[in-house]
Amino acid sequence: MRISCIIAMVAVALLDPSVLSAGTSILPPPNLNQAQKLVFFKDHLKGVPKGSRLDYEFTNATQGEEGFRDSIEIDVVNVVAEDKRDLEFNFLSGENHIDFSPAKAYTGNPVIIHFLERDISMMAKDTGGSSGYFRNRIRDSFKNPSLVREIKFHYGGKELAGTEVVITPFVADPNTDNFKFYVNKRYQFIFSDQVPGGVYRIHTQVPNEKEGGILIDEDMTFRKITPAI
Repeated sequence: MRISCIIAMVAVALLDPSVLSAGTSILPPPNLNQAQKLVFFKDHLKGVPKGSRLDYEFTNATQGEEGFRDSIEIDVVNVVAEDKRDLEFNFLSGENHIDFSPAKAYTGNPVIIHFLERDISMMAKDTGGSSGYFRNRIRDSFKNPSLVREIKFHYGGKELAGTEVVITPFVADPNTDNFKFYVNKRYQFIFSDQVPGGVYRIHTQVPNEKEGGILIDEDMTFRKITPAI
């Protein structure tokens, strides 16, 4: 099934699929905080040349179920301008595959949008709730993130500098009776200009409040870039 990119959660609205496919320019609203700018209005693919492939490792671990390990790939088909690229995607495989539409003249790294789109779809499926409701909660949580800080992390045998953003969208939600086990779900994002594509990691965890431990753990981490030949 082909799914367009419909969850570029800017500060004022969700992006329409046609915005991403047509490369329509979106100007950032005023007074955005650092987290909102990092997630939605940064040229993450700056300097990544035509013909490159960004490769991310994706892992899922769910209590009582068989987990899996897979990959997410972004192909830079063309560099339209310094900050705009045509992109194609291979998002997971087999029964987990999602056929996201190509993006035209895109600014930023859509792996953020794709990860969250899948995450929201899974929550809606599990609870019978509205995808729009979960999108709005996540979007709004970037206005007041739980944590924004500068960090160091290791990649390729080197210590790199990055920015960590943590959100907990459902902690103070008054409507959690319908999805109680997601109340304390935590999202961690690590951004770094020292990693090709600008996104090093997206990590979500759902704690098991009744039995302890982690009920659901999903992690997407940058693995490598394959340069243009």
